[in-house]
Formats: sequence, structure tokens, C-alpha cells
Amino acid sequence: MFTMRTRHRFNPSISRVASPSPFTRVAAVILFVLVQLPFMTAATAKPMTIVLIGGETRAGAPAQHAWADGIVQIERLINSSPQFAGREVHVKAFPGGFPADLTALEDADTVLLYFSGIPRHPLADAAHRKVFADLMARGVGLISLHQSFTVPADSSDIPFAEWLGATRVGMVDRTSELTRVEISGASHAVGSGLKPFMLFDEFYPTITFSGRAKVTPILSAHIHVQSQGLAGNTFVFQEPSTSRVIAWAAERANGGRSVAFTGTHYLAVLDIPEIRTLLLNAVLWTARQDVPRTGATSTVPAIFPPLVEGTGPLPIPQREATLRTSAQAQRETQPWGELQWFASRALGNSTTMTVGRAIIRPGQANPVHRHPNCDEILQVRSGHIMHKIGDREVEMHAGDIVTIPQGMAHNARNIGTEDAVLDVYFSSADRVAIGEQPIGE
Repeated sequence: MFTMRTRHRFNPSISRVASPSPFTRVAAVILFVLVQLPFMTAATAKPMTIVLIGGETRAGAPAQHAWADGIVQIERLINSSPQFAGREVHVKAFPGGFPADLTALEDADTVLLYFSGIPRHPLADAAHRKVFADLMARGVGLISLHQSFTVPADSSDIPFAEWLGATRVGMVDRTSELTRVEISGASHAVGSGLKPFMLFDEFYPTITFSGRAKVTPILSAHIHVQSQGLAGNTFVFQEPSTSRVIAWAAERANGGRSVAFTGTHYLAVLDIPEIRTLLLNAVLWTARQDVPRTGATSTVPAIFPPLVEGTGPLPIPQREATLRTSAQAQRETQPWGELQWFASRALGNSTTMTVGRAIIRPGQANPVHRHPNCDEILQVRSGHIMHKIGDREVEMHAGDIVTIPQGMAHNARNIGTEDAVLDVYFSSADRVAIGEQPIGE
């Protein structure tokens, strides 16, 4: 502890220390506080813990409902943001869904949800809902993207009306269109730095606002109702378009803060600067951190060209061929052998694939794992393995190839007497593995 010492005048004639004047005492206290403040702040500041929860990427058109890839990208946005750089930030990312160990959520300052609530909502699980209700009761922040606050009728008791100030039961209606987004909440912290922009996305026209929280619209847009019905698939296209709230902030009765945005159907939406600022502002605000007046930003390069000209960043420059030698592989030592990585977005030499090699020692096996956002093709370069895929096992030798669908659990066991060398190829530049190693730790 820094100690402030003042110099006193000694008077030999009276043999005592002269008392400092009131002005001197006040000045000393002020100086002490100014000197101590940085140390006091550093010692007492609590790390900001941000939990990101995704889900299995839904099959269908590429880069739509790409929940796991989206969580990976949002984690990058946070970690690259200059406005987060001076803070102690701990991001726990669970791209494939709620973690098996729910205690990982206990220290969260804010939680972001990005998954499908249809046909079964993850919070319909009693254990998930209890942990989440405890977080909300403590005033932990909440951010909900796209379908994550949409619940089926049999799960309508999930209290999003209280947690988010709004709810949506079933796929009552939806629309996918290009529209001009207006900033309804420019004076709110979450709207900081935002200006009107064009956006092509899927939106939900009908949202029921509950009045159980103080809601402030942040973004609004004129949109149509294009389809209706329990599955949202009956084409109607209603004219004229009407102004609807597509993003809002809510302050809950217990002081907790929430933000919801109905867009981000397309992964490419996360490339749009205004959307990035909206999400980063939302993380700061819901975690009870100061939001800069000009809004938070990110330096992560765009993944996609714009969906529609004028709705996103500039087109990505033409890529050049990249040579990476075996000696340049990124190596990860494992208890069972080694992983080597040759191409991925993180390595900077692919935006579409992850390519690597697994080396499994004799008698060893890698853990059972799955990839929620990509298919895998595995070829045995050398050695002899037993590969378990789902509930069946296949014996593989040098030259054999197996294709493993997205989300299917699998692992390899070396049943030979030499190292098994496996070449592995993934259909995403942001390969996510659940079970291979702790996610978010």
C-alpha cells in the first residue's frame, strides 16, 4: 500500500511538530486519492465474463441459421474490439449449445443466445431453465438473437416476457427482404454510434411486448408479412409494409438489462459494421459497462461479400494462392498424440475449409466428439484404426476414406503397432469441435 508522508516543520524552541494547516491536510488527501486511484481500481475491478451460447447449425442453405459459426464470429468481434481492449474480459463460447457443466455459467455478467427455439427450445430443459432463471433473478444481462426467443406453444411458459420484455410463440409470421433500418433508440446507450443503413435479413413482424420491463426500441424498419402459419410457411405477402421494431433494449424490474435483435438469419449480417456496433454495444450495456458515445467497433475482416449491393462491407479482395509447408503447421500436443493444422480462417489461408492431420499413438484414442457446424472427411494416410461413427464401428487402413456428417459423434482408436496418421478436412474455415476439448475455457 502506498503511504503518503508529509514533511513537518520542527521548531526547537517548543520541541514539537507544527500542525499542518487545513489547506495542507486537504491537499494531502487529494494527492493521496489521485495517486492511489489507479491501484485501487485495478485491485477491485471485476473481470467481465461474457457467455455465448449457440446451437447445432441447421441443415439447409449455407450460412443461414449457422449458429455455431456465428458464436465463433461474435467471440472474434469481442476479442478484436478496441473498446474491450482496456478491460479484463473473459469470453466463454459454447458454439454447439449449453455446456454439459452448467456451473460454467455461474459467473456470467451477460449471456448471449443464438440458436433456434423451434421445434424444441433449449430452455425447455428443466436444468437449463433453472440455472438461467437464477441468472436472470441476479440481474445478469441477456442478449437474444434471431429465433432464440421464439418458443413452441408447449414451451410458452419460458418467461421471455419478463426477461426480454417481449416474447414470440411459434412461427406466426416472418419476412425476408431488403429494407432501410432506422435508429429509433439513438439516444440509448445501445444505439450509440448507429446511423440508418440498408439490411437484407429475415425478420419477425409479430412480437408481443409484455409491459413487464421498460422497453426502448433501438432499430425499426418497414417490413411486410410474407408468410404465416404455425410453421411460418404459408405465403401471403401483405401490402403495405408497416414499421416494426426489429431490435430493442429492456430494463427488467430487478435492474437486469436485456437486448434482442430479430435479424442475423444470415451469417453475413455479422459483417455489417452497424450490426457489429449494435452487438458490441449490447454486450457492454447488458454487462453494466460504459458504452462509448461513438459506439463499439471491431477490426475483424469481413467473411462474406455483401448479400445485396449496398447492404454490407466492400467486397473481399481476390484471394491469392498460399503455400504453407509441413514445418509451418500449427501443432497441438494431445494426451493421445498430436493435432496439426495447415489451413483455416484463424491461420489466415482459407475462408471456406479447415485442413489438418491427427496422429494417434498405438493403443490410444481421441475423445468422442462432434462438429456442430461442418462435415468432416477423414483419410488414413498410414496405420490401422477402428473408427466409431455414431453407433457403429468401421475398421480402416491406409488409403481408406470416411465421410462424417455434421453433428455426428465419432472418434478413432489406433489398433495397430505404429502411429496412425489421419488427414482430416472440414467444410468450414471455423471448425468447431464439441467434446474434443473444453469449449470456452
